[in-house]
Amino acid sequence: MSREPEKVFRHNTDLGQNFLVDLSVLQFIIERAAPGPDQTILEVGAGQGVLTKQLALSGCHRLYAVEIDRRLEGNLTDLEDSFPNLTILWGDAVQLDYALLLEEKPQKVIANIPYHITTPLIWRLLEDLAPLGLCYMLLMVQKEAADRLTAPAGTKMRYPLGVTLDLMGQTRRVRKVPPGAFRPMPRVDSALIEIDIRQRLTLPRDAFWRRLLAGAFGQRRKTLVNNLISSLKLPREKAIERILSLGLDEKVRAEALESEYWLSLAEMLRPLFPSFAAPDGA
Repeated sequence: MSREPEKVFRHNTDLGQNFLVDLSVLQFIIERAAPGPDQTILEVGAGQGVLTKQLALSGCHRLYAVEIDRRLEGNLTDLEDSFPNLTILWGDAVQLDYALLLEEKPQKVIANIPYHITTPLIWRLLEDLAPLGLCYMLLMVQKEAADRLTAPAGTKMRYPLGVTLDLMGQTRRVRKVPPGAFRPMPRVDSALIEIDIRQRLTLPRDAFWRRLLAGAFGQRRKTLVNNLISSLKLPREKAIERILSLGLDEKVRAEALESEYWLSLAEMLRPLFPSFAAPDGA
């Protein structure tokens, strides 16, 4: 009796499926993240389960692994059956309400992020999990995204999420990863970034903070004053007054501000917008 040939798995480019296959990079991730026996880990983008298996073997107390593509169910369900500390969560990683789904809140997130959802996913993880004990993330992202997330003040790649992470702890690039480490190979270089979260845990939930930064960086060719006028509908006199009171030039652009200035600016402007209450714990 002839055996039916196995179906070839076709990667879904719409989901950003570039599976990590380089064993040296996998080992580096495990050693760098150092899952402990008392820790709960969240993996985003389980894929075919290569990293998932190593994380489960690491001896961590609990591992949650998120995957959206049900075609991978066979691989991941077999792993789930083999490791009592592993739970697979099926769904869109950006849409999941992690705060409700996870019985044991993760202290660490390890993820090979589909590049097109890098920014919204990190915001979501911070919103849901930072106030509940998340203190560390090790993320595989596109090199350009790593450059933005770690960009210091005064550089053109500075942007709202990078400012927020800077104020919450520290973000650093720890390893460049070439296209050959993945199948299929992406057309760009990747990088592992490490994020420590130590303070201001509710900042990503602050609606006014998010609006302020989004508006301030909205049109990069404009000055900060002009962006505040157009995005927050501030009268020009008030916008200039606030900027000058911080000791800044009225022609300064958003990317030039050190992170602490953003906290002062938010504190100064918030009373003008009483509908935006600060989140609990801010």
